[in-house]
Amino acid sequence: MKIAFPKKKGKSRKYLIKKLDGLISKFVIKRDKRCVVCASTKQLGCGHVFSRSHYSTRWDLDNCFCQCWACNYRHKVGDPMVYYNWFQKKFGRKKFEALYNRWKEESHYKTNDLLELIKIYESK
Repeated sequence: MKIAFPKKKGKSRKYLIKKLDGLISKFVIKRDKRCVVCASTKQLGCGHVFSRSHYSTRWDLDNCFCQCWACNYRHKVGDPMVYYNWFQKKFGRKKFEALYNRWKEESHYKTNDLLELIKIYESK
């Protein structure tokens, strides 16, 4: 026998995370206008200095910069030092280490936190 569960009201957490990812990506592309590593203006997306797997810096604009798909791919599977070096040259080692420390922090976003971030980025 199949049990029917009542449907949740509102959007799912997964949907909100995906929406916020899209808003941040659009914002970063508009802000930077080109790949920060190679200056390409083709196939742009949001690259993360430190992996977006940690929510503590996933939507942190100090961690998000415009990258072309090729540079983003190289950063993920190849040598991340190119991106790390770019960041440190532009912002300094102290800011790089501060970002790294924030990235290592454990962070949990509640649905209301995600909704608030969405509201902020929809207005930008």
